[in-house]
Parts: sequence; structure tokens; C-alpha cells
Amino acid sequence: MNTKYFDPLRILSAVGRRSDAFRKSRVKSKQQAHAQAWIARAERPLKINIGCGNEPFDGWTNMDADPTTKADILWDVTEGLPFPNDSCSFIYCEHFLEHIPVQDGVRFLAECHRSLQKGGVVRIGMPSAQEIVSHYYENVWASQPWLQKYGYGHIKTGAEYVNVCFRDWGHQWLYDMEELERRLREAGFTHIESVKWGESRYPELSKRETRIETLLICEATK
Repeated sequence: MNTKYFDPLRILSAVGRRSDAFRKSRVKSKQQAHAQAWIARAERPLKINIGCGNEPFDGWTNMDADPTTKADILWDVTEGLPFPNDSCSFIYCEHFLEHIPVQDGVRFLAECHRSLQKGGVVRIGMPSAQEIVSHYYENVWASQPWLQKYGYGHIKTGAEYVNVCFRDWGHQWLYDMEELERRLREAGFTHIESVKWGESRYPELSKRETRIETLLICEATK
């Protein structure tokens, strides 16, 4: 008899994979049920803070995929957004979009467009690829305050600075304004404008940035 089909290690490995898949399915189902319950009782139109970390906004629905954060809803945005069509007035994210692959990013922006009501606004803040390259070209990279703030004072050269900016913290795709506008248009937005740190025509979106290194900020209106 060929005994390879009765290898106990293979059987245990298969059982382990099925058990892990079942556990993940249960966790996902609980998260979906919790999200639906939260959204059902939240005030409309919704105001959404995505990738909130430990900086939740009062009166908003705060989302993050990390269970150690202060999120109201735990959610992986690469699976879409859990909000009904045309249900949100504002969506905000800071230092979030650059952490997901660009095609996932476009799908996320399309989900923002779907979820926003007409006239609703998504505000996006992130590091700027243009500023990073400018720091390198003008040889002012060593004076950037975040180097000491986040423990990167060990960086020795401009090339190392650029590589850290593009590769560390799980960065997947950095943007300048041209690239961000391109991706927003692919997602369905047509009214897009660059805005300054902490400033907005909408009181709900003003003074929201928490990091001085947030140098690329825009608002896109549905």
C-alpha cells in the first residue's frame, strides 16, 4: 500500500490550515456584524476617519485594521468599505493611502466615491514624493525634523534618506499631487484641489492633520 496519503504530518498540516481559515472567517464575520450594527445607529450622513490609529475624531466613525488602536470599527479597506451608497458627507485619512498597493488604493478611492453623497468630500493627507526628492536634490534632507522625532537620526546620506522614505513603515506607493489627482480621477472624482495643512473651507475638515510631515494634502468632491 502506498502510505504517502496517510502521512500524519500532512494530515495535521491540512487540519491546521482549515482551522486557521475557519478562525479567520469567524473573526471577519464578527467584524462585519459589528460594523453593520455601528453604522445602523450612527448619525447620518456619516463622517468617516480611516486609519485612525490612536487619534480618533469625536463624533466620527473611526476605522482601522489594527485591533490595538482606538477604532470604532475594525476593517480591511482592501475588501471595500461597509457603507451604503451616498451615505457619507466626509471621509478623512492621513498617512494611510501610501500603505496599500496602488491598485488597492484606486479601489479604495472608488469606494470613497461610491460611499460619499453628492457634494461629499474625501480629504487625504500623506508624505509628498515631490518634497522627498526636493529634500534630496537641495541637500536639506538632514534638517527634516521627523528624523529625530521617529528615531532616524542614524541616516548618513541623501540616498539612504530617499530609500527610507519610499520603503520604511510599510510604504507601498508614494504620491505627488499629479499622481494623486490621476488616481482620484481613475476612481471617479472630477473636482480635486490641493489644500494647506489644517486648512479647509469645511469646518469638519479643518485642523485635522496631526503630523508636520504631512506635506501632500488634497480634497476631492463627489
